[in-house]
Amino acid sequence: MNKRLILLALFLGATLTACGGSGGSSATANNNNSSNSNNNTGTDNSTDNNNSNTDNTQLEAKISPIQSVYTGATVKLIGTSSVVSANATVAWSITAKPQNSTAQIADKSSLLNEFVADVAGNYEVQLTIKSDSQESTAKASVKVTDKPVEPTNRAPTAVITPFKERAVKSEQVTLSAKDSSDPDGDRLSYKWQVSSANSALDFHLINPEGEYAVFAGRDYGVFTISLTVHDGKAYSETVTKQIEVYDDRPELKAVISAPTEVILGSVNFVELKSEGSQYPSAVTPLWSFDSKPSGSQAKMATPSGFVTSAQLDKPGQYQIRFSLKDEHGRVSEATHTLTAKYGEARIPLVFVDAPESTKINEAIELSAKRSTDASGRPLTYAWTFEPREPGLTYSVSNENTDTVTFTPHGEGYYRYAVTVSNGELSDTATGMVKATPENYEPTVSISPRISVALEGQTKVFEISAEDKDGDPLTYQWSFSAKPESSTAVINGSDNRASITFNEVGNYVLNCTVSDGKVDVEISAFIQVRAVQNGAPTIAALDAQGMLKVGTEVQLTSAVIDADSHTQHLTYFWTVTEPSGKVIEGTAVHDETLRFTPAVSGDHQVKLSVVDEKSAAVATKVVTLSVE
Repeated sequence: MNKRLILLALFLGATLTACGGSGGSSATANNNNSSNSNNNTGTDNSTDNNNSNTDNTQLEAKISPIQSVYTGATVKLIGTSSVVSANATVAWSITAKPQNSTAQIADKSSLLNEFVADVAGNYEVQLTIKSDSQESTAKASVKVTDKPVEPTNRAPTAVITPFKERAVKSEQVTLSAKDSSDPDGDRLSYKWQVSSANSALDFHLINPEGEYAVFAGRDYGVFTISLTVHDGKAYSETVTKQIEVYDDRPELKAVISAPTEVILGSVNFVELKSEGSQYPSAVTPLWSFDSKPSGSQAKMATPSGFVTSAQLDKPGQYQIRFSLKDEHGRVSEATHTLTAKYGEARIPLVFVDAPESTKINEAIELSAKRSTDASGRPLTYAWTFEPREPGLTYSVSNENTDTVTFTPHGEGYYRYAVTVSNGELSDTATGMVKATPENYEPTVSISPRISVALEGQTKVFEISAEDKDGDPLTYQWSFSAKPESSTAVINGSDNRASITFNEVGNYVLNCTVSDGKVDVEISAFIQVRAVQNGAPTIAALDAQGMLKVGTEVQLTSAVIDADSHTQHLTYFWTVTEPSGKVIEGTAVHDETLRFTPAVSGDHQVKLSVVDEKSAAVATKVVTLSVE
């Protein structure tokens, strides 16, 4: 009974001692190379006697299997399964260890112990339990290895091989990542990307996930090429380069060629040119105003031309814009500032358009719109009316504008005056309007009013007439003057007449137009000049028939007269025999000659042609050899 109690107490004590030992952590694995051996010595003479103090327990040292560890780990030594008596001692020792190892057991007297395996190799440990004359040992070995080095991963290096950094539109540029690398030798994957400002530019990218890619820009501008390489594990790197797609088309440049300052006049057209502009063949030009002086109605004469003109109507600054747009949508613009100023003040030129007559109480308009000012200043108008006979009344409106409305209220004559001013100088025009109670006289014009004709030329004259009352009109033509020797006749038909002028001099042609109540006469003036007369030309003189004695010979002429008088030409022929004798009967006066040679030999044929003016003679001589 006492023996069992002692063994139980020893076991509990050993367990408590083991729980109080130092500890450590390591990654472990089964140690197939560990060994365990027990060696018991001594004699147990004890008897089961309650009064005996001798411990006769049979000692037995045991070491639990030791797990293999890596270098630097703590090796756990467990001997708690040993049989130990109450007065027994425990001792651990390392009996073998690798060279250079300094490993030591921390607490040699505890059944639970440990040491640090500081060097890789085989370690042998021994547990010795002693009590009086008994001793028991156990040995074990453990193999310690270096912990495998965990592989480490490093980032790859992305490299874009230098490429052409400026290209034209749609040009293919090869992109290469062949110089990219990975320090671990990992296989790389590639990703090419292209970007631009605001992602507004178009492009084409071939093989974006290959080591080689091809880029082509479809718009003009700067593109950013990015390359990302990945090692297939955890790391990647991105690098970028830029490429410019430049415009290699002919330069598009708008230029304005125009004065910077103009002096306003009565006609204020300013020519605007595009000299110096540069453009391909197909462009669209456009002229416009960015700004004009207040109230200006200035416009471009031909806004879509390369040359235009602008009529300036106000002093001040005109901001002009000229733009060129080509077939690709490119636009180039130029601006030009043109300053218009008034010149030196001059007296305005006053022109009045007014009817000569009207009916009582019928309103008419009198206009001075055609008045001009050479200095370009704006004009003001002031109209006044005055009846020639006492007691006549009238009404008027808009008398301070360029066009006034006048209504007479009695039969008679009314004098009008309009004063036109440019603010500094002025001029006045006057006229007379007749008010009639019943009838308007016809308004008549003739065309041409003044003309020049050549002697023998026929001209046509035409009357344009209108009768406000709708009365039928009659026309009577006559000469009021013509050269004394002229026999020219008027071929008149209502409002048209034709005349052939047969003499040089001055003619005055009259036409009286009547509505049956009032006659209106109008005249045309014609100067007839002499035609410059030129000599005719003998173009050909051909002989027909056999040139033999006794056989008739016919000669035909071809004559040209630049004055168109060929129907009024006179021909003079002479034929001279070899002896010098002139053959009788050959002096005929038409374009054909017939004669019969009487002798053989060379005959001289002479033709002289005179036109109706007898001012110039054409002569031609031919020789006929008669057999």
